[in-house]
Amino acid sequence: MSAVGIVSIAVGLLIMVSRGLLVLAPAATLRWFGGIIQSEANTRIFGTCVLLVAAPMIWAGASEPSGLATVLFIFGVFIVVVSLPALVFFPRAYMAIADGFLPADSDTGLFAWRMLGLAGVVIGAALFMAGLHAL
Repeated sequence: MSAVGIVSIAVGLLIMVSRGLLVLAPAATLRWFGGIIQSEANTRIFGTCVLLVAAPMIWAGASEPSGLATVLFIFGVFIVVVSLPALVFFPRAYMAIADGFLPADSDTGLFAWRMLGLAGVVIGAALFMAGLHAL
């Protein structure tokens, strides 16, 4: 079994589930995310979880010389470079930026959020399928 395939399938499923929730229940998903970024401690915990997803991507990406492995490696390194400073070291800055993107009223104007979630589901499905082919 290919480590790249397994990690791609797992990350693809994670993306599909997280973005699928945004498609099906955008108000609840945005409320949940808004609750996560209300305190520095929660934001740091969220950042640590994101880093725990990036670690297998980097490990699997460095293990094989394929295009999918390169994509996983680059995306994993990007997540570490962005999320480590933003979510773990400087959570207040991330909280301010993210709060600016969240709608004030989570019951109106959610069509764009649904489309963003749908795009994420498509990307997750593509990563899932690429992982299946890599096995």
